[in-house]
Amino acid sequence: MKPIYEYMDYREYLRLLFEKKKLEHPFYSYRLFSQKAGFKSPNFLKLVIDGNRNLTKESVFKVIKAFNLNKSEADYFENLVFLNQSKTLEEKNLYLTRLLRHRVKTDARKLEESEYEYYTSWYNPVIRELATAVDFRGDFRKLGSMVSPPITAREAQKSVELLLKLDFLRQKKDGSYEKTSSSLTTGPQVRSVAVANYHKAMMRLASESIERFPAEKRDITSVTISVSEESYAAIIEKLRALRKELLELAESDTNPEKVAQLNLQLFPVSTYFKSRRNA
Repeated sequence: MKPIYEYMDYREYLRLLFEKKKLEHPFYSYRLFSQKAGFKSPNFLKLVIDGNRNLTKESVFKVIKAFNLNKSEADYFENLVFLNQSKTLEEKNLYLTRLLRHRVKTDARKLEESEYEYYTSWYNPVIRELATAVDFRGDFRKLGSMVSPPITAREAQKSVELLLKLDFLRQKKDGSYEKTSSSLTTGPQVRSVAVANYHKAMMRLASESIERFPAEKRDITSVTISVSEESYAAIIEKLRALRKELLELAESDTNPEKVAQLNLQLFPVSTYFKSRRNA
């Protein structure tokens, strides 16, 4: 069984740990675990593993004690539980940051912390585009000033260093930069939180752009519609197709003059209801 630090789903970890105990001691059971941990329900652990019950701070402590986790393992497990059960992005960021302190000790995902940072700092994708389109000759103050809104020279330099580390940029012999086709390798839990940070930051920039740019320099529209689940899914597919088409258009452009951000958003603004038209 892998070290606990390589798991990002506490229910999977508990399932495998229980199976390991069962193999080592055939008499081991959910009932025996509950007795050792101090739970009244004989199948408490199974309910948790199956996703039918969450862990509280008190029950986390009991599980840690029953499985004899050491201090470092206990800290990781507790934060993993609350990461998996978090409801808000703020909470997820808090617990994920704590987990990454443990996970960087392993070789499982050497660049995981850097990949998380890539999406958390909104300007990294912008710098990636600018660094390959502009000959800034190591002048990071100039590079940072070209971002809108502008960032500091130090932020621009750290961003380029991060992009090089992730192999998102490559420096050529003449000192200029080129993009690579590398992609991120973070696990789904890390990626989902990091990408959520990125989308939140970009939507904030979109909101601010209403005041920062005149109407003719931007295109922000919205429409509120009522649709069936089938039509909703069809709209999502059309948006994905449009995004792909626009990406291909941008990649075929041999004379870029600006870096732009395109946000495509579709989300519910009501609870599910049955239409009177189908009643």
